[in-house]
Amino acid sequence: MEKNLKLEKTYKISADIFRDGMTAYQKKYVYPKSYVFMCVFLVFTANFVYGAVKAPDNLLAYLLVVVCLALAIREWYNPRKMKRNILDTLRQMGESEYNIIIGEGFVEFSTIQRGDVENSDDETIPPTRIQTGENIQILEYDRFFLLIDNKAVYYILPKEYFSDEEMEIIRSLDSK
Repeated sequence: MEKNLKLEKTYKISADIFRDGMTAYQKKYVYPKSYVFMCVFLVFTANFVYGAVKAPDNLLAYLLVVVCLALAIREWYNPRKMKRNILDTLRQMGESEYNIIIGEGFVEFSTIQRGDVENSDDETIPPTRIQTGENIQILEYDRFFLLIDNKAVYYILPKEYFSDEEMEIIRSLDSK
């Protein structure tokens, strides 16, 4: 065990909290980008519709209207599909157990593997260690914390497993 550890805790994430955490992450980082692209594609669609009305014999304008509409629909649908697929996989796997270690200058997450793992050497998942500092953001919700690293990776920490003192340690990670 390393020196200067502030917190070491084992916790589980229910499918309900995972869904809420993923929704919170998507609302903050995924949906805004999708909405911008949807608007861009819809503006292009309107432009090509205008071109098709002005020149009804221009088949390329009709094709571009369909392509732009398809791209706008894809921007709306893909984040929702990704969320549904991840949640379905999580439900099939069951509730996993995780470990968090918070030390001086780092946070480490690992999955606790139990059960029937035939080749445990090949199957072990190494822990993920992230450095605390500018790139970490902590968002607090009623039932969980959302720890975001570089706006690309997020970790969900259900509050039900942490005491008030431990929650203060998690809050102190925020680099704002």
